[in-house]
Amino acid sequence: MIRSLFAKLRAEASFIVLLAVAAAGAWLYVQYRQMAADRDGAVRVAEKICAGAGVEWAATKGAARGTLCARRVTALARYERDVAQQSAQLLADEIKAASARTLRDNLAARDAAEAARAAALRMEAADEKADHRDIVDYEWTSAVNGAAGLRAPTR
Repeated sequence: MIRSLFAKLRAEASFIVLLAVAAAGAWLYVQYRQMAADRDGAVRVAEKICAGAGVEWAATKGAARGTLCARRVTALARYERDVAQQSAQLLADEIKAASARTLRDNLAARDAAEAARAAALRMEAADEKADHRDIVDYEWTSAVNGAAGLRAPTR
């Protein structure tokens, strides 16, 4: 049975080789068509990118097809990268400056609160003293002005 199968195959060897060559040719044809479709799609995408960049994809007298477009797209990418980097640096500098201002404001507010507390304590002491002596003097007036945030009166 196997011998008869091999005998029949040997008799039809030229046809089997023809089928194998035809199958290989068909496979190569399909691969070529797929490659051509991929290439055409890549060219269409490149043309769209170039049109968006404001440059022609076609060849010019001084440059091959796509060369001017590649230069323009590279320049635009570099510009975008530089702008993003500078924007990030400006933002970081502004955040740092705002932090410094906030710290200064907090320190000034703390100093003002301490000064107001001290002035209120001086006012209370001067008021107590004025009640006992039943007299309002320079020290009491100075304490009132300090509590109100004014400078001391001149003598």
